Amino acid sequence: MRIQLCGRLSIEGLARTIDEVEFPGRLGRRLWAYLVLNRRRPVGRGEIVAALWGEESPGASDASVNALASRLRHTLARTGELAELRSATGAYTLALPSGTFVDRERAWSAIHHVAAIRSRGDVAGAWAESVIACEIAQRGFLPGESGDWIEAERRTLRDIELQALEVLAEVEIDQDRPAEAERVARRLIATDALRESGYRLLMRALASGGNAAQAARVMDECRAALASAQASPSKETERVFREILG
Repeated sequence: MRIQLCGRLSIEGLARTIDEVEFPGRLGRRLWAYLVLNRRRPVGRGEIVAALWGEESPGASDASVNALASRLRHTLARTGELAELRSATGAYTLALPSGTFVDRERAWSAIHHVAAIRSRGDVAGAWAESVIACEIAQRGFLPGESGDWIEAERRTLRDIELQALEVLAEVEIDQDRPAEAERVARRLIATDALRESGYRLLMRALASGGNAAQAARVMDECRAALASAQASPSKETERVFREILG
């Protein structure tokens, strides 16, 4: 069974694939995403109500949750998989088949294993895991929806994407591919203009490609971006700049 939470929701089962439009409406999509993210524990009814409606829960929220859960069970049954949405003592638990693939969990696992992979000298493996993490994380999460837990998940995915871009740029520099390293570093800066690692990696990539003189302009961009947030470059960024010029 394969579950996609990032970007367009889908469930790929033995019998068929369930596309996003086949979920029981926007609340059904929110419920499904929340249950998958919290599938290793029972989720209380009150918690589900808050996840679905926030502070604007309807008066008949219990009946609405029961109806959504019933429709979601029907959706799961059509996959042909042994997936269950169990309810007991005011809580719901999502039970998925062993070995189920969840894209968000794959991205999390990939980015958290990259350091160990690089320490073993497996550059190709580190590059591949970073690409996987980046491609999944950049899809986003429940577009058009809002809520504290949704925003928190988006921040997590954004951090995964940024970490993956950092590793990709470093690997490209290590493998003497300055043009690719420059491309990734510029994407990192475009994604988060206040993240200094992007400027450090861009300066290193330019220097690796024989364009050290451009590092001064990059440093100016870094200083201007940070100044807009009433900050200044860190000692690490200044050190990289001095090393490149020296």
